[in-house]
Amino acid sequence: MARLTNEIHARWTWWTAAGAALSVVLLVWLVAAPLVEAQTGKAKARPKTVSPNEMKKLDVRMDDVQKSFIKDTASLIRDFEEAGQPERAKLLLEVLLKLDPKNDSIRKKIDDLNDKILDQSEFEYELDVSKPWVQVGVVTGGKLARITAEGDYKFDAAGKLTADGVPAQDSANDMITGVPMGTLMGVVMPANPQPNRTANGNPNKPPPFAVKSEYEWTPKQDGVLLLKLNFPAGTKCTGKLKLKVSGMLKAA
Repeated sequence: MARLTNEIHARWTWWTAAGAALSVVLLVWLVAAPLVEAQTGKAKARPKTVSPNEMKKLDVRMDDVQKSFIKDTASLIRDFEEAGQPERAKLLLEVLLKLDPKNDSIRKKIDDLNDKILDQSEFEYELDVSKPWVQVGVVTGGKLARITAEGDYKFDAAGKLTADGVPAQDSANDMITGVPMGTLMGVVMPANPQPNRTANGNPNKPPPFAVKSEYEWTPKQDGVLLLKLNFPAGTKCTGKLKLKVSGMLKAA
């Protein structure tokens, strides 16, 4: 397995280096060609007239190149899977999907790999619903994450209300507007928070989002995931929710 992993790593390095080199060559060609023409004062060359027979040969060559690329890429995808590297296999599949956007088989394979990636990092967490915001896991920006929740709980409302309704100003204690009452919700606090402030001078905190019984998303940045139930301050909740958390590290 170690030999296979080293071989795949070498092939992956070659594949990415070749792609980068090709990109640089194309970029230099696209930029340099007009400059050379401008400096030499030569008029832009007219497109060469190609006969139908020559065009057919070009189409055949293009078809051969595409088939060869797909074959080699498919082989590398299988090797990545066997080496326990589903994320790299997924990256190559996404490249193939760009070449063939309507290919449902590639889409299904990407979905299967997403499940495999999430299963590799899955852990269970028992959420005490009586507590406020609780740190559950550490997410990585650009990496798929998933939360599923099972169980039930009880709650008793306490305190007095006015005609203004339930307070919704302090996100740490009050009920969050836009999220149904009693819903499991989450928020990702950035690992390196920026001192951005809104127009009124208050810190620009990330908004909480509804998790409910299942939620899957790709965080935009690294951070710590916190969970709680959406209830107004003073509400007493009893019970526990069993969570399955995937695509992140368990909080210490």
